[in-house]
Amino acid sequence: MQDQPRSRRQTRAAILGRLLATGGLYRTRLAAESGLSEGSVSRIIGELRSEGLVEEPRRPVPYPGGPSSIVALRKDQRIAGLEFANDRLAVGVGNFAGEADTTARYPLPAGSAPALVRETVIEAVAGLAEWCRRQGVAPRHIAASLPGFRGMGPLANPIVPVDTGWLDQHLRESFPGVPVTLGNTVAVHAAAQLHGRGVAMVERRKLFLYLGHGVGGAWVEPITADDPIRPIEIGHVVLDPEGAACRCGHRGCLETQASLVALAGLFEVPEAELAAAGPHWMERVRLTARREASLRAMLRRLGLVIGNALNLQPAARVVLCGWPAGLPEGLRTAIAEGMGMSLFGGLGEGAPPLEFLAPLLGAEPAPSLAYALHCLIREGGMAQQEDRPARLAG
Repeated sequence: MQDQPRSRRQTRAAILGRLLATGGLYRTRLAAESGLSEGSVSRIIGELRSEGLVEEPRRPVPYPGGPSSIVALRKDQRIAGLEFANDRLAVGVGNFAGEADTTARYPLPAGSAPALVRETVIEAVAGLAEWCRRQGVAPRHIAASLPGFRGMGPLANPIVPVDTGWLDQHLRESFPGVPVTLGNTVAVHAAAQLHGRGVAMVERRKLFLYLGHGVGGAWVEPITADDPIRPIEIGHVVLDPEGAACRCGHRGCLETQASLVALAGLFEVPEAELAAAGPHWMERVRLTARREASLRAMLRRLGLVIGNALNLQPAARVVLCGWPAGLPEGLRTAIAEGMGMSLFGGLGEGAPPLEFLAPLLGAEPAPSLAYALHCLIREGGMAQQEDRPARLAG
């Protein structure tokens, strides 16, 4: 069990996080799992109910004298999301139950000029705001997912040519009073996969890697931490200064050797075809002895970088999301071999286990909606203070 949260935000986040993970709990169980007294839980639930964040539907326990209702997130509250992915901008509004009320996708091919990106954002946000106006709803939080996001400014994003400062301001003006968070794609997917609905609570630090068109990483902490998700540029760790050119301007980065682009080059199959196959991508390729040897070398290099990262900051588990989820067990061991080559002490007793997750490809804007809910819960359901800088994730 976690240490008892210290701040009001943390206590509220602990309770809301449990409700998201479980779908609802009786008060006594909620107190036990949150590490709080029943009195504290009752007080906080009273606050959350008055703010429209939770409800207590009737669900009696199957024994006499037990509680007659559970505490659950309100299903009629909304969040909104924008997601730049797969050569398009996807937007939508959804509820706390994970159901999308409305979605729309706008073509935005790779290499689009900044003017086209801005025009597309204006059109998409206007449509989203108009839908909310017609329905008479206001999102509790808005999140935008951007690959390569590193901060605010006109030149902050090397992948999507959008002025992120302008994007943040435009969203705030279009949805007055609604908190806004811009996040790196890896942070968004880490939140959707590890802090999402029905997922066991993160109790100890995890290292999350997202391997798709690029390679990203993040340290994932308990929801009550000040920064539950901290993206790291693990994809741009240089393995070979004389290697292939990387889009970051260097050579021989991990991304050039372990991304979906590198995988497609190895098997001489279009990247889009592998991405569309998801965890079944190995059914689309022919694994010769030479290719298997190259694939194992690729996986060992990936493991080498993971081991080095864990030397700098230990984690209880390593989560690989993306194309490695399609590997058979016999090939997955190559990653562990690479970790053992660099992890201090090797992969002995106590070494973090590997977990493989299929990517959430083609589901946009579902990941950004999940991230918006994560951000709301991370803040304990409290709106950001006017004098407090906007939270950034990446």
